[in-house]
Amino acid sequence: MGATPVIALNGVRGTRENMVVFVAYRPGFEPRMYAWHKSAEGYTKKDFPMLLTMLHGRLGGLVTLIWDNYSSHTAGAVREWMAGQGSWLKVVPLPPYAPELNPVELLWKIVKDTLANRSFRSIGELADAADAALARIKHAHHLLPGFLAGTGLRIAKIASTQQ
Repeated sequence: MGATPVIALNGVRGTRENMVVFVAYRPGFEPRMYAWHKSAEGYTKKDFPMLLTMLHGRLGGLVTLIWDNYSSHTAGAVREWMAGQGSWLKVVPLPPYAPELNPVELLWKIVKDTLANRSFRSIGELADAADAALARIKHAHHLLPGFLAGTGLRIAKIASTQQ
């Protein structure tokens, strides 16, 4: 009674799993979610051109990107690369400190709530649990439109910036 729980750690520090999620909205179509993750180092300014190119390939058309102010998103090399992609990429920057306007922040809240108050034996087990949470979100067809609705943004207004 009244004992503090203790979790034994394996002593390995510095391991981590990094995830990137894009939620794609297009008028007249069901929203789609794309997720990538990698172990060890985080996503950096070197990774985002590749991720956006892959997103463009998957979507097969114009992309309007609602982009937050994460340092790797606003790095000079990323902005320079984006400037050369004007034929298919339009970037709409979010105001600083406005996570309430980012639909993906609402998605991450659900993932974090799913993982909260659990212990994992390894970073791989944590990554698997996060992947499972993302898969549930992806297949819960009411959630993806709800993330956009929760921001107060509208698809028609976002889509019109592509012209």
